[in-house]
Parts: sequence; C-alpha cells; structure tokens
Amino acid sequence: MLRIKFVLVGLFVAVVVSGCATSSQVTFPSSREIFMTTGDGDIQKPYEPLGQLLYYETGFRLGFLPLFGLIPIADVDPDVAIKKGISDKVRAMGGNGVINLYIDWEPPKNRFLLLGLFATGGRIKIYGTVIKR
Repeated sequence: MLRIKFVLVGLFVAVVVSGCATSSQVTFPSSREIFMTTGDGDIQKPYEPLGQLLYYETGFRLGFLPLFGLIPIADVDPDVAIKKGISDKVRAMGGNGVINLYIDWEPPKNRFLLLGLFATGGRIKIYGTVIKR
C-alpha cells in the first residue's frame, strides 16, 4: 500500500512539474550578421525571399600516389564553408539570411590501409533559401 502511494505521488509530481510546452518565435540577429536556420517555422515576418543558394565544394588530395594521399592539400572544412563561402554568396545575392538550410558533408578520407591510395579531400553541399530581412 505504501509503495502505491509513493508511485501515485511521484506521478502527480511529474505531471505538475513537467507543465506544458510553449512555442516561441525566432528573432533575427542584427542586420550586419547573416541569419541561418534549418527551418522556417515561426520566423518573424516581413522578409523577402531572394532565391535559392547552392554551394558545392570538393577537397583535393593526391590519392593516385602512395603516401602522398595522406597529405591534406585542400581538405573541405564545413566551418570555413559556412562562415566564408555561404556568407559571401548570401551578401552577393543581396540577402542577409538563409532559411531551410541543408548541409551534406562527407569528411576527408585517408585510406590509411592502402597507404593513401584513393584518399579524398571530402566534399560539402549546402543549399537553402536566401532572404532579405
């Protein structure tokens, strides 16, 4: 009987403490910064869609030579691609934000067991909708 009381009290406390989920609207940063989000749900309007953004980059390694494929000549870095490449393209299109952002990244591969043969520098593909706030 005592165990049932503890279970009921525990369930009551869990229900009272958990409360209800609330939704909040996304607010934009200052207009000097590029706003990026993977969704477009509750973004405050008005904003003007300017077009689609597509960014594609492949890295480079000498994967056709043994051991030289292990040297990272021009590997793809997603952080640099987002901060530099995407920001420059968005500003060139006249926008200051990207919604529905999608990033597909394949990291560099050493192929160490093959001594660097067939090594790749990776690739990244980013696309989304450019907006002007």
